[in-house]
Amino acid sequence: MIMILKRLAIFLLMNALVFTLTYSLYYSYNKIKHKELEEYIRVNLYHIFDNLELVSSFYANAETVTLDCGLHYINNVGVYTPKKGDVKALSKGVDSLSKNLKDLIGDELWSLGIIDNNKSKTNTIYFSPLRVTHIQIFLNSDFDFFNHILNTEKLPSTYEESLEYGLFRQTETYKESFNHQYVRSIYYPIYIDRKLQALLLLDVKSSLYQAWTENFNDKQFTVFTTEKPVNSELLNKIALPYTKNDHLSVYINNDLLWKYSLLFSLILTLVIGYISNSLNFVINLYQKDNMTQCIRRDIIEPKLRKKMLNHQAILMVDIDRFKSINDNYGHDYGDQVITTVAEILKDNIRKADKCIRWGGEEFMLILNIKDAQVVKNKAEQLRSAIEQQSALDMKITASIGVAIAEQNCFSQVLERADMALYHAKNNGRNQVVFL
Repeated sequence: MIMILKRLAIFLLMNALVFTLTYSLYYSYNKIKHKELEEYIRVNLYHIFDNLELVSSFYANAETVTLDCGLHYINNVGVYTPKKGDVKALSKGVDSLSKNLKDLIGDELWSLGIIDNNKSKTNTIYFSPLRVTHIQIFLNSDFDFFNHILNTEKLPSTYEESLEYGLFRQTETYKESFNHQYVRSIYYPIYIDRKLQALLLLDVKSSLYQAWTENFNDKQFTVFTTEKPVNSELLNKIALPYTKNDHLSVYINNDLLWKYSLLFSLILTLVIGYISNSLNFVINLYQKDNMTQCIRRDIIEPKLRKKMLNHQAILMVDIDRFKSINDNYGHDYGDQVITTVAEILKDNIRKADKCIRWGGEEFMLILNIKDAQVVKNKAEQLRSAIEQQSALDMKITASIGVAIAEQNCFSQVLERADMALYHAKNNGRNQVVFL
């Protein structure tokens, strides 16, 4: 239980450190990326403007057709003529432009229209898609849609004026009176012989910039928003082209920033833990003897030779009469004896202690115990466990030499443990000697 709590505490501490680093880096990443978002929005806008400009040449070269007074539906475009007469055949071009804009704007496209102020000074209106709002306007036959927009938006009536103020005009967000949809309008005057002849009208939902921002977020893995959430930070104000000093506010969504940072940190912590465990497994695999899975002498001895041991005990364990076992039962059986003793030793010490295969049938144990009596008891327990094992069909014994370190170098303690083992072997075997 204590080990589980310890590991949990380590995991939480590591996760807190990784979260702090992740949050800082992710925040900085978003701060860097906001300039790219501004460029992304501007490029999208100018793609729209480029498409709208194509209308001028199409309008100038359009043929005329005769239509009766009223509402017509031609090439997926609603066409309203206030009286019978010749009108420009613009429906095919409006439909084509609408499809092109749909690719750029998607579901944020609300409507596309052309208001043609023809020679009779009556408004022929083309809309795609045709909405109830437009029909309600058409029913009011006295409503001069063309001049209403011209005066309301103060659009230039001559080509020379447009050069000074710009051809396009983009409105702020407003609510349509009939259906309460929030939209922005983009106007593009069409001049023929430097005189205003028609007006192109593009309505987009007010959520267009947020949709573009979300699309940018999906591609760049950022957390920007143009709709101010409760927990947010104003990052930038983007000047919108062809507006009357209108700006688009860009915020960092702190809720998402925290959420993603926490998710990243959890994943990263788990990955680090997995890599660390895998690395430890590989290192342990390399450091351990293939037969016994005890630590290899050649790996650990150079490190031990440089260490001072304090409050630790060295136990040298040697299998008694092992040469005789090998000679009488063969090397395979001898290997079984070695592995059996190794398992007994490893099973009876703590995880923090070390079990080293020191020689062919000789093992070294380094125990983190400072009390001499406890060490003696542990050594006797190990000797007894080897003597009483039942894994093999014969009785085996081992001699154990013990030495305790009190601020001694490893070599000094090893020398005493070897001497103790020597006495155990020469005084009848199967015993523990403490020096």
